[in-house]
Amino acid sequence: MEKLNTCPLCGAQDLRPALKVIDHTVSRESFVLCTCGGCGYAITNPRPSPGEIAPYYISNEYISHSNRTSSFSDKIYHAVRRRTLRSKAALISQYISTGSVLDLGCGTGEFLGHLRSLGYTTQGVEPSPLARAQAENIHKLLVVPTLENLAPETRFNIITLWHVLEHVHDVRETLRLLHRFAAPGALLVIAVPDRESWDAKHYGPDWAAYDVPRHLSHFRRQDLGRFLKEVGFTLVGTRPMWYDAPYVSMLSEKYRGALPLAALLKGVVVGGLSNMVALFTSRPTSSTIFIAKKAEAN
Repeated sequence: MEKLNTCPLCGAQDLRPALKVIDHTVSRESFVLCTCGGCGYAITNPRPSPGEIAPYYISNEYISHSNRTSSFSDKIYHAVRRRTLRSKAALISQYISTGSVLDLGCGTGEFLGHLRSLGYTTQGVEPSPLARAQAENIHKLLVVPTLENLAPETRFNIITLWHVLEHVHDVRETLRLLHRFAAPGALLVIAVPDRESWDAKHYGPDWAAYDVPRHLSHFRRQDLGRFLKEVGFTLVGTRPMWYDAPYVSMLSEKYRGALPLAALLKGVVVGGLSNMVALFTSRPTSSTIFIAKKAEAN
């Protein structure tokens, strides 16, 4: 495990233990969430180093890599994913209706496959060999393991990260690399869980979207906005993700011991309440989409 002594966002040496969270997916180990006394940013700390974290993704429970459909929650996940593929593509087309797309953390490739069917040129980045093989074999996509595997001169009109940025060890450096690969005027779309959502506060350490130790950062809207500004992207808007709260709440109920049907029913109720709070107050939904752009060339 590596332990950070300074905040990755503001550099303050004031990381305070705030919450102990169990890895319910793979190891059953406990991990500590620390918040910065200077800026409030939250991280998993200590955390597995880049060379140590791979085993925490090796599980049939980690559905975005295995693409399995054996359990009830798997079927819910796939139904929601099919629905959101269309809404994600529609969001992108509002800004750019054609061009080249880079999806960082493309998983098994369903999103890129859908975009390619709409006429976009696609490129994926996926560290997991299992997920990468499925994206290549099933959807016939071009997928590389890391951003460093891309040709340095490559530029993209659209870059997307769907629940990926919370997994990376160096958020700022990753965004800097993406800025380099972005063409002038390129669109950047990032979706991350938001720990200020009502369902996050309701479930506390059992909130499934903490997903330690795979989630290394635990964002608020101001945290990601600050990172984007620092590396040269301009935030042009945010969007709620209405489907996330019921699904995350269902998993959280499962972590608390509820049986599948009870977890589903309770998840729908709690997720619905969380969405209602987001609709009528300033609280975010369980996850937020950030839409940013790179400046046009002079």
